[in-house]
Amino acid sequence: MATHGYNDYTYDCSCTQAGTFAYVYPNDIQTIYLCGAFWRAANTGQDSKAGTLVHESSHFTQLAGTVDEAYGRANCETLARNFPDLATVNADSHEYFAENVNPTLN
Repeated sequence: MATHGYNDYTYDCSCTQAGTFAYVYPNDIQTIYLCGAFWRAANTGQDSKAGTLVHESSHFTQLAGTVDEAYGRANCETLARNFPDLATVNADSHEYFAENVNPTLN
């Protein structure tokens, strides 16, 4: 996913769900549907636009095929402690990793 081209997607902005960030159809690897909460989010950082794109693209079966086992940072931390195998396939875990990793570390 780190080398995947996010410019290659079609971003459909027709979603009218104000409380939803975005959604995808996992077998349609070309389209991310952006909703109201996405447009109110910060560009980077926790629960950001960038994190949302990582979260949603991780659902694509050809990339990571993640599921939604837990939402929210605290729930993802609990999932990682108690069920690490599930945490590796949890979309929000991918999002929080991407939002919190320091890209300057080698």
